Amino acid sequence: MNLDVAPPAAMVVDDEPVTRLLVKRALESLGCAPVLEAVDGVDAQQVLRAHPGIALVLTDIMMPRMDGLELLRWGRQAVPDAMWIVLSGLETFDSAVAAIRLGAFDFLPKSPRAEEMGVAVRNALERRQLLAERERLHRELQRKVRELEETSEVLRRDLERAEVIQRALLPRSPPPMEGFCIQALYRPGQHVGGDLYDVVRLGERHLAFYLADATGHGVTSAMLSVLFKQRLVLMDPATGLALPPAEVLAAVNRSICEAHAAPGLFLTAVFGLLDTSDASLTLASAGHPPVLHTRDGRPARLVRRTGPALGLTPDAHFGQERLQLLAGDRILLYTDGLLPSGSERDLALLQQVLASPLASAQDVMTQLHAGAPAGAERDDVTILLVDAHAGASWFDNGAGLPAATASGAPRMESEVVFYGESDQAAHLALRGRASWLHCDAFHETALAVLDGGRPLVLDLSGCEYMDSTCLGTVHELVARGAVALTGVTPGVRALFEELSMAQVLAAIRDPGPAAPALYALGTQDVRAAVQQRILQAHEALSALSERNREAFREVVESLRGDQDAGR
Repeated sequence: MNLDVAPPAAMVVDDEPVTRLLVKRALESLGCAPVLEAVDGVDAQQVLRAHPGIALVLTDIMMPRMDGLELLRWGRQAVPDAMWIVLSGLETFDSAVAAIRLGAFDFLPKSPRAEEMGVAVRNALERRQLLAERERLHRELQRKVRELEETSEVLRRDLERAEVIQRALLPRSPPPMEGFCIQALYRPGQHVGGDLYDVVRLGERHLAFYLADATGHGVTSAMLSVLFKQRLVLMDPATGLALPPAEVLAAVNRSICEAHAAPGLFLTAVFGLLDTSDASLTLASAGHPPVLHTRDGRPARLVRRTGPALGLTPDAHFGQERLQLLAGDRILLYTDGLLPSGSERDLALLQQVLASPLASAQDVMTQLHAGAPAGAERDDVTILLVDAHAGASWFDNGAGLPAATASGAPRMESEVVFYGESDQAAHLALRGRASWLHCDAFHETALAVLDGGRPLVLDLSGCEYMDSTCLGTVHELVARGAVALTGVTPGVRALFEELSMAQVLAAIRDPGPAAPALYALGTQDVRAAVQQRILQAHEALSALSERNREAFREVVESLRGDQDAGR
């Protein structure tokens, strides 16, 4: 069905010549052209078969051979786009009502007045135009749905390919190590994630290992972790000696800060250098969760951060700690997805699980996540477990396991993001546990406020916890200016301090202005948050350096080839 661009064609059906002539002239005066005639229903059928584009039919009810009702029943099937108006005398009023039930648009008395006919005809043609527009929009919507389904399928394949590429960056097998063994467990929350680890042999004496966690989820965090790996330098190029962990983190931090200036993007990382000759371990931590050192008969030792997260400030200082390992000691490194609550109770449970010398990395993961509901939100989780005794080492990168989203979208247990306005400022509040699932609504609303030139107050009085994505989002917003934080809870303040988020801490204003009435903002499905094209991500990564361009050349060409083949 198409919108009329030419004068609408019409037909009048009546066995009385005078009535046909009067109605025809009236239709022509209303802009209909041509106006065809038929003497009864049979004649009208022939005319409609010959002219299926007729927009309007005015028909009498009482006619020989085929009456108006029978013609209407046939016409609603044969020419469904036509609008029908029946002409009725007093003796056929009930039939006119029946015609309306059959689909006629309106009915008029025989020998209608010009004003009545004008209103009925214009309304009928406008109705036809509206129906045509609705059908056009429906077809357009169907086309868009098909395109989105096709795009979704392409994205799904791209993300699966990205998962394969990212897993290729992880170590496949442990290097040889005398008197030590190491276990690694890697589980991305989605197809791709922001966690990255490696274990590398440096010369005859040293074993280097690291664990990094990029803010956010999906392709963006994966690319940031790849950037970290690319900029990491483990040995002094002049001497060939292993670099101290603090120097490694300081150098990679400067490099990341020079490579991008996007606020809100950062990594936490922990780097260890094990000297197998004397069983000494030197650790440096960039805003990362505490490293656990356990020994039989003694409480676990926590090695906390020795510097801020990477990518926040180029002149950050990093310290390091040296541990002397004895036979049977255990060192556990993990990303914050293992302890999503960050509570002292979960940390105590982790120490209890690790106290058993038989507990494996898989045991740690299983017991810490026991009781988590199916379909609940899940962050990336990576575990490195180093044992100071000879034994089998293994890396489990989760190849062949179903993605975390296989069970469907994560379940939202309650509203977290709230919004309201006062005369002085706009107010956003985070309540409960704020995670990456809530950041789209939080971030977009905050940007709309700031772009509109209004000050923004972030009320965190009801916020118990923020994951790295939320922390990065808050950092980005504060960096724009005109943002004040109020009611920061001790747990959230500790997160700001642990990551050395000095600018955010300086934006805290207590007591803050009185909050207006707030209402909950909806959050988007997690799968919508990760729909970024892998090809674009690799092209962006390749553009960073000639080395990247060569390293990813075959991958980019393959992705482009698949894209061209799908067109």
